[in-house]
Amino acid sequence: MTWIPALQSPWLWGLLAAVPIGIVLLYFLKLRREPVEVPSTYLWMRTIEDLHVNSLLQRLRRSLLLLAQLLVVALAAIALFRPGLRGQSESLDRMVFLLDSSASMQATDLEGNTRFEAAKEMIGGQIDAMTDQDSAMLITFDDRAKVMQSFTSDRRRLRDALQRSEVSNRSTDVLSALRAADGLANPRRSSEMGDVNDVQVADAMPATLKLYSDGGFSPVTEFDLGNLTPEYHAVGTGEVDNLAIIAFSAQRNVEDPTQVQAFATIANAGTVDVSTTVSLMIGDDLVDAQAVDVGASEQTGISFAFAADEATTMRLRIDRKDQLDLDNVAYAGLSPIRSVRVLVVTPGNEPLELALATEKAAKICTADVVSPDFLESESFEKRMLSGVDDLVIFDRCRPDALPATNTFFIGALPPGEWSWRGDPQPVVLVDVDRSHPLLRFVDLFSLLIFQGRSLDGPDGSAVLVEGDAGPVLTIAPRDGYQDLVLGFEVVSQDDDGATVANTNWYAERSWPVFILNVLRYLAGAAEAGGAPSHPTGQTVRLRLESAVDEVTVGREAEAARTIQPSETGFLEVVDTDQPGNYLVRDDDRVLSLFSINLFDRTESRIAAKPEIELGYRSVEAADNTVQQRQEYWRIALLVMLGLLAVEWWYFGKRIA
Repeated sequence: MTWIPALQSPWLWGLLAAVPIGIVLLYFLKLRREPVEVPSTYLWMRTIEDLHVNSLLQRLRRSLLLLAQLLVVALAAIALFRPGLRGQSESLDRMVFLLDSSASMQATDLEGNTRFEAAKEMIGGQIDAMTDQDSAMLITFDDRAKVMQSFTSDRRRLRDALQRSEVSNRSTDVLSALRAADGLANPRRSSEMGDVNDVQVADAMPATLKLYSDGGFSPVTEFDLGNLTPEYHAVGTGEVDNLAIIAFSAQRNVEDPTQVQAFATIANAGTVDVSTTVSLMIGDDLVDAQAVDVGASEQTGISFAFAADEATTMRLRIDRKDQLDLDNVAYAGLSPIRSVRVLVVTPGNEPLELALATEKAAKICTADVVSPDFLESESFEKRMLSGVDDLVIFDRCRPDALPATNTFFIGALPPGEWSWRGDPQPVVLVDVDRSHPLLRFVDLFSLLIFQGRSLDGPDGSAVLVEGDAGPVLTIAPRDGYQDLVLGFEVVSQDDDGATVANTNWYAERSWPVFILNVLRYLAGAAEAGGAPSHPTGQTVRLRLESAVDEVTVGREAEAARTIQPSETGFLEVVDTDQPGNYLVRDDDRVLSLFSINLFDRTESRIAAKPEIELGYRSVEAADNTVQQRQEYWRIALLVMLGLLAVEWWYFGKRIA
């Protein structure tokens, strides 16, 4: 038997204790009556009996009313102590509730509820089972963790935090939530050196880590649980039905930009074979539909072809109801055909100029070629401040300071944390990162490089091409921009000042392809007009082609928000939690558009996992039933009400 006092203040308990004393004192009150002479006492027997009652020893004899009233007060006191029994369970002294709020928790495989609502009910049962000695905190997580309530023993605050928790359309990253809990249960030391001054910054506070999720995340191995005792509560079933769109894009035909091709990948993330149709919509108009047959755990690709001249938004829909609606619809768009402006600073580089003048490059690029003397002029400084260039190419030269745009250095180093390794020498290429967009469809192993140098970039640099002496093509981020550096010259000058070739790359097919990739990736050119797609919740950074003071950004058929771009024309959109096509407008003119989609295989695989990997150990799903505390105070209140009814009945009968 356990007791949970409902009254916390001592003076309230003192006031309750005074109630039975007051009831007894009422029975000791003497009746004050005026003396009256009468000829006989025969008719006044009741009065004589009343006089006997006023005597000290007679007042409390056979007083059923007093007994009933004292019992009522005693039962009320017992009810305020909330007597009850808790079932056999582990100690709940200190708990961390981790609530998965990612997209897969919207699945409806549980009767009458989403997984998220079911998980909230489970946590609510645990909160109700807490005593005043227990404490808990609540953390929700999707691709980031959010502490909804820090450690507290106040069940009301925990319930309020649980009520405020909402499911999102984002992917899952449980590691951030584990780190938040780890910081409370596994305090660090003041030094990692192990010297005499190394002290523990706080006492270890073990806790039970209660994770409520469907297990839709990668195994977490590089994490030490320490004083956290994991407990996995699987939310959902293993037999599920879900057909998902995991990829959807559209591109204009290069030869005929009015013709559009759309491609999609449909995956069956469920456990049963599915046959249905998939419809392509432009606005509310049906463009085309195709039948698909997808076996369990398989996928298939489909394509559509149609005509569209202007910027267009599309919606692909699976014509079937399953257990996760979020991935049944996907969005794509065709941006207005956008050209970019490139400044080329070079003492003379005919292969580069020819690559920028090819038919494909000319459609998407306007190039201005200037000599290195332009770097010393006031016009260069004004041009860099105006932000009119999407890319600046420095061939065998460099400015005093990097411009506020992306750059490509050929045979020269940017100012800052870049450095050469060794002296110029012949270069043999040994490794190429073919997965990077800059090197797509680019074959470099047949190149001859007569003189080149390996280079080192700042922190965060990525090596794209490795030579026998080190990196020769490296890209590095810089305050929202990117700098690409090539460690050898394409053309050089001999001692007489004549232009000579330093490589045979200019004669290879891969040279114009590489320059075209540079225009697409670094300058942001998009000759095919396919709008980019981003994951839900991701901050989208855009650069507008024309300078405007303010634009409106919003999904189709919804109210748009007004945003002011930066002076250089960059725009950051952070409110991207809802899937859809987002339009960037200047009044009625569409400047740009992008799509937000889930496109996450892990989230679409909604079958709940029976066990998960946490901190080098496998954690099996625990029983989701909650050992509820059996409360007896309600019984005490019912008995108290019954005694009150008896007391009033007896009192009324006695008066009658």
